[in-house]
Amino acid sequence: MNPKITDQTPETRTRAGGGASSSLGAQLRSAREAQGVTLRQISEQTRIQMRYLEAIETDNYQELPGGIFNRSFVKAYARQVSFSEDEAVEAYNRVAREQGAPVDEEMPTSYKPRVYTNGDSSRSPWLNLLFAALIVGIISIGAYALQHWYTRTASDTPATANVAPTVAPTVAQPTPSVNPQMLTVSVKAIRENVWLRVQSDDTTPAQVELKPADATQTYTPQSRLSFQYAASKADALEVTINGRRARIPPNSKELVITPDTYQQLLQ
Repeated sequence: MNPKITDQTPETRTRAGGGASSSLGAQLRSAREAQGVTLRQISEQTRIQMRYLEAIETDNYQELPGGIFNRSFVKAYARQVSFSEDEAVEAYNRVAREQGAPVDEEMPTSYKPRVYTNGDSSRSPWLNLLFAALIVGIISIGAYALQHWYTRTASDTPATANVAPTVAPTVAQPTPSVNPQMLTVSVKAIRENVWLRVQSDDTTPAQVELKPADATQTYTPQSRLSFQYAASKADALEVTINGRRARIPPNSKELVITPDTYQQLLQ
């Protein structure tokens, strides 16, 4: 009586079956169907594309990306259907060789890089120690010579007599004169937005939109400051000159401020 085969490798099962039904792909498909798992479920669990899973089931390994990815895909598939990962990889390697697909069975062995130097690696450590002592001796001699030179230089310098320092007479600095005609003009919008055309001295006129929520705009003209605006917006402006509220003529379209005429605008 022939002994009953209780444990067969994929290679043994393939020889015994003698057909494609005993191939790795067929075995994995049978294991999947026995588990009641679909390819779509395996794809979602392993993040492997469906076409790669189908290639594994049909033993068409040339469709896989190649390298270590093939073995990883086969192991992941086997793990999902409770198939021996080692047996699956062994069967894959055999079939892949037959199909001419690249097989990456082992990772390259690690090696210790060899370091090359320009010097002679067989040089005696005593020679290295001698060189180090020579360098230390040269540095010590240099430091002693520098200290000796500094001491001699200091001894040759005549002592300085204790003479009270001469205090230079204090010269009063002239107080800068303050121009009484200097202007500081602030403007802001009240109640509504106001568009201004502002020209300070000879600068290029600028268009400015004032909003009640904005901060006050401040100008310091030397000779002339001009505000142009719509006549209907005259009462929506608040102007102060040197901290004092200025009067804006009603229905005016322009307010001109100079050192000679600004007093007329103060309230």
